[in-house]
Amino acid sequence: MTEERSPRQILYALVSAGFLLVVLALTIGAAAAGLVPGWWTIAMLVAIAGSSTWGVFNWARTGPTLVMSIGLFVLWTVGTLILA
Repeated sequence: MTEERSPRQILYALVSAGFLLVVLALTIGAAAAGLVPGWWTIAMLVAIAGSSTWGVFNWARTGPTLVMSIGLFVLWTVGTLILA
């Protein structure tokens, strides 16, 4: 028996995926521009991969999924500002 998902759950899952894609693009862009050290780029790519994997299996849990993706964006922003 499967539970039907609400349109809000689907929308929030897409918003969360969008944040992860933005963080991925920003991570690659910062590395290509030479703004951050290589270890930061690798750490962020590992965090993005882990967050994406977790999000695929838990996308219907909208609160934790959004907190995770937005938190990763904040982590990237603060970390890159400190390291740049």
